[in-house]
Amino acid sequence: MKQSRRGSDLFFFLAWTLWAVAGCGPIKQPTGPEPLPAPTAEEVLAVHNAWADSIEHIWARADLRLNVPKRDGSAERKKFDLDGHLFLQKPDNLFLHGEVLGQDQFTLGASEERFWLWVRPQVNTVWTGRRGGPGERRLVLSPSALAEALGVFRVAPSEDLEQRCALHGEHMVLSEYRRDGGAAVRRIWFDRRTSRPARIDLFDESGRRLLMAELLRYERVGEIEVCTAYRARFYGNGEEMDLVLRLKEVNLDKKPNPRVFEYRVPPGAAEKDLDEEEDLRKE
Repeated sequence: MKQSRRGSDLFFFLAWTLWAVAGCGPIKQPTGPEPLPAPTAEEVLAVHNAWADSIEHIWARADLRLNVPKRDGSAERKKFDLDGHLFLQKPDNLFLHGEVLGQDQFTLGASEERFWLWVRPQVNTVWTGRRGGPGERRLVLSPSALAEALGVFRVAPSEDLEQRCALHGEHMVLSEYRRDGGAAVRRIWFDRRTSRPARIDLFDESGRRLLMAELLRYERVGEIEVCTAYRARFYGNGEEMDLVLRLKEVNLDKKPNPRVFEYRVPPGAAEKDLDEEEDLRKE
């Protein structure tokens, strides 16, 4: 009697299980993540330009690491870990400096009229020249290129915008070309989810690379997202220079002191005007 009851219970359980599975229909197999939406180039550009316009200036403390080639012609490189500040005031003013134990070791600056790079260790030299002049292109760590790497610039719309864009996985890549239709001068990799720049490439007129910058992390400052971690490689004169930049205590309301954007030669430093050297090379 007990054996018969157990058999009946087992039959009822199996029958109920088959009925439940059949009633649920076919079991769906996991299909992976949903495909990313594909916003139009106009939509991405509109979001980006609104974000870029919302940032007029940046005041931030900075941790930076420089990886530079030695001047002795060897393949060895030097690394410098520095504390400092980054100041940006659109459209032309930029200032980045690094110090060790309270002593300035490195300063990169630009105003509407001039650019400069001062390096204290060993050489105590400042390289300078006119903004937009021939000497600016000779400077490997260009202030203009660094300003581009920050990503807070407008991108001009155009009728052929869709033709200049391509989709690469999670990114939409926009290429900008010279007016004469030559080689690309800038390539921007936008995150398709956020329309924020994730990578920026710069090229000269002949197509040689000047900059490859990755914008690694965005953080909210008030109501605005700001990139606070960058990794960039600068190219020029047969040299390469790496910069890792991390911003902290970012403030978009505090305006930088305008005096930091004034060109001054540090006491005892040698001054080299790259425009004058370029003019001499052409004679």
